[in-house]
Amino acid sequence: MRVCGIIAEYDPFHSGHLYHLTQARERSRADFVAVVIGCAFSQRGEAMLFGSHDRARMALMGGADLVLGMPVSFSCAQANRFARGGVSILSRLGPVSHLSFGCEQGSEAHLSPTAELLRAPTAAFAKRLKAGLAAGHSFARAQGEALAACLPSIPPETFSAPNFILGISYLLELKRLGSAITPVPIPRSGDYHALGLTALPSATAVRASLLQGGWPGVKASVPESSLDVIRQAAEKGLLHRPQALDKLLLATLIDGDAQRLLTSPEMSEGLEQRILVRARQARSRAELISLVKTRRYTQARVCRALSHTLLGLGSFPDRPGYARLLGFRKSAVPLLQAIKDAGFPLLDRAGRRAPDDFAQDMRAEMLWALGAGQLPASAWLYPMIVIDD
Repeated sequence: MRVCGIIAEYDPFHSGHLYHLTQARERSRADFVAVVIGCAFSQRGEAMLFGSHDRARMALMGGADLVLGMPVSFSCAQANRFARGGVSILSRLGPVSHLSFGCEQGSEAHLSPTAELLRAPTAAFAKRLKAGLAAGHSFARAQGEALAACLPSIPPETFSAPNFILGISYLLELKRLGSAITPVPIPRSGDYHALGLTALPSATAVRASLLQGGWPGVKASVPESSLDVIRQAAEKGLLHRPQALDKLLLATLIDGDAQRLLTSPEMSEGLEQRILVRARQARSRAELISLVKTRRYTQARVCRALSHTLLGLGSFPDRPGYARLLGFRKSAVPLLQAIKDAGFPLLDRAGRRAPDDFAQDMRAEMLWALGAGQLPASAWLYPMIVIDD
C-alpha cells in the first residue's frame, strides 16, 4: 500500500490545491491520499474562515481519501511546530510512504542543503544568527540572513518564501523522527499571499474575494465541488469573519494577567506585558496587533499569541497523541484498517476516551462556532463525513 500524506489548511480548497493533490497522487503513485488539516485556528494565528468539517468535505470532494484534524496547539503555531504536528501524525499512522508539499518555483533544489545546514549548523551560521538577533531582528529574519550568508548560491529571497519555510520544516521533522517517508515537493506558481485571483490562486485571494462578495472571482478559482460547499456555508452563515471574536479577545486581555499569557510558546522577552498594556488602547484585534508588533515581535507571532490566550491553551505537548477523524471515502476502508492496526488513535466528534488535550480542540471549535454566529454547542454536533465513491 502506497499512501501519500499532505499537510494543509484548505481555507478554502481551491484550484491550486486541486492541482497539488492531483500531482501528489501521480508523482508518488499513491493508492490513497491522506490529508492532515489544521482545525479551527490557522497557522497564521487567525480563526479559519471555513469550519473544519466544511474544509474536510472540500478536500474529500477534491480527491482526498482520508482527512484528519490536527490538534489546535499544533495547527495554530509557527512553522516548525505546525510541521511537527502534521509530520508526527502522518509518521504514526503506519502506512504513509510519501509526504507531498508545495514550494516556490525553482526552490526544489535548495530544500535539502538548507535543511542540512539547519540540522547541523556551522559556527559561521551560528555567529550570523546570533548577530541578527542581537540587532533586534525577528528570529525568522535573523535566520534568513544567516542562511543567505552561508549559502550564497541560493537567492536570498528564497529563505523568506512561506512555502519554502514550511517545506524545510517538514524535512527537518522527518529527519528528527528518523522517518522513512519520502518527500515529494511540487513547485507552485504565483504568490502565496497574492490578492489577485488567477487560475491557481492563493487562499488569501479567494477569502478576500468571498468576503467582498466577489462571487465571479471565487467561482473561477475553485473546483465546482468546493463552490457548492462554499455557497452553502455562506448561505447558512457558517463563515467565521475576521473580526468576529475581537470584543471577546479584548475583554479577556483587559482582565488578564501576565502569568496566563506566558503559557503560550510565542510569549517571551516581555511580549506579554506589551500586549496587556496595549490591550487597553485598542478597539479591535487588528488595531491591537498594529500597536504591539515591532521588528522582533512580528505580526504572525503576535497574532498566534493572542489566539493562544483567547483559546486558553495551557498544554503544548511535544507531539500529537491523536488526530481527529473528520471524514473519509468508503474506498479508503483498507487504509483505515491499516491505521487501526498501527494503533494510532483517531478520535471522532464525541471524543470517547479522549485525552485532556482534546478539550482544547473542542473549546477552539466552540469559539469558532460562536464567531460564526452559531451556538457553541453546535461544534459537537457535526457528524463524521463519509463519501460514497
